[in-house]
Parts: sequence; C-alpha cells; structure tokens
Amino acid sequence: CIELKMSIFFVRHGSDQTTMFNSDCSNTVLLNHVRKACGWDTLPQVDLISANLGEKNHGCLHLHTKPTDYASADIVPRGVYILLKVEEDEFGVKVYTPLLTSEDAKKFKSVLDNRSNDERKKMGAKLKKK
Repeated sequence: CIELKMSIFFVRHGSDQTTMFNSDCSNTVLLNHVRKACGWDTLPQVDLISANLGEKNHGCLHLHTKPTDYASADIVPRGVYILLKVEEDEFGVKVYTPLLTSEDAKKFKSVLDNRSNDERKKMGAKLKKK
C-alpha cells in the first residue's frame, strides 16, 4: 500500500478569493508562483500567515527567509493562509500587510502591526545598549 502525502493548501487574497496551491516545492518557487497566480507579480516580496488566528504560534511563516527549504515543512496540508506583502521600514523591521480587501484584513493587520511594533521596541532596546 502506497501512502500519498497531501501537500495541497489554500491562499486567501484580494476580495476574499481563495486559490489552491501545492507546497511540494521550494519556498522560492512557491512564493513566486503564488505572487503571479494571485495577481501580485509586481511585488518584490510576499509571504503567508495562517488564517487561523487562534493558533498557538500564529504569525508569518517567513518562507522568504528560507528560499531553498521545502514549503511543505512549514505549511499544514489543507491549511488556509493569507497572502502578505513584505516590506522593510526605516529601521529595517519587516512590515507585513495582508493582501485581502475583506473585513478579515483588519484583524490580520492588527496582529501583524503589533508584532512589527514589538520588533521595533527590541531594535530600540538594542540600540540603547550600544
């Protein structure tokens, strides 16, 4: 009996659209394909966050920081994720913006903004120590 590994997952984006993807590839290949398939191919960097706000370690998957790793190592089969735009602010802190236009976008933006603010505080504390 051969056991098949299910590596399909879903990405929410735009005005509450959902697109199915296969995570059985490198993070670079996956993120480039997701960007193009979801209509955001002009953005230099994207990433994913779980759509389940109740998850214990809820946050950006940081796939863009592990380009050669297989996406299936971080993505839960049949999971649902939100597409994020990744930018850096003037302090070098990553800022994540959900690429959703539905009401859910506000919830995710709030969670992500809190994490970015925590990172800025950490950076400020490190700079004061020097």
